[in-house]
Amino acid sequence: MIPMTEILHDILLAHPEGIREYTLVKLLQRRGVSPFEHCDLSDELSLFRTHFFLFHQLYLLQGQLRREQRGDVGIHCLEIVLRPWRVDSAGVEPLDPMRAYYLDPTHLEQTSREQVIGWIAGFWQRLGRWEQRDSACAILGVALGADRETIRRRYRELSMAHHPDRGGDAARFRVIAEAAEILLKNE
Repeated sequence: MIPMTEILHDILLAHPEGIREYTLVKLLQRRGVSPFEHCDLSDELSLFRTHFFLFHQLYLLQGQLRREQRGDVGIHCLEIVLRPWRVDSAGVEPLDPMRAYYLDPTHLEQTSREQVIGWIAGFWQRLGRWEQRDSACAILGVALGADRETIRRRYRELSMAHHPDRGGDAARFRVIAEAAEILLKNE
């Protein structure tokens, strides 16, 4: 049986531009590599276990390549890529909380379906808030990523111009206040 790290290394060699996690999982499924061949990506817990096992193996490969000074692996769900070994890579590795998490198999064993469902729901909530930022920035006329002071200053300008007590439109004033709240709350 070929070790999983060797299978992953061969696939990454064949994709020097990098590969996305989803594409890698689908490739492993098509090749009939266990445990990927039986994973159900539509089931939350199966999805988490598949993701965890893959990242666990990728971090093992990363450690092996680093120890042997043969290369490195960049690990992110949107890009998994082999990188060349750099001489300045030698020495003490900085603390990587993600690496520590995925190399500890108790996280895989102790994670429940309810936890995974909660994480997924939290992700969608955060994504929704970030999507609101675009329209809120447009309403206030500030750049995405504007600092708090810029947002506050622009809010004051617009609220003074559109305040109902100053002859402005109440509906427009509410829209401006909501936009400012979104941007200041999500910072």
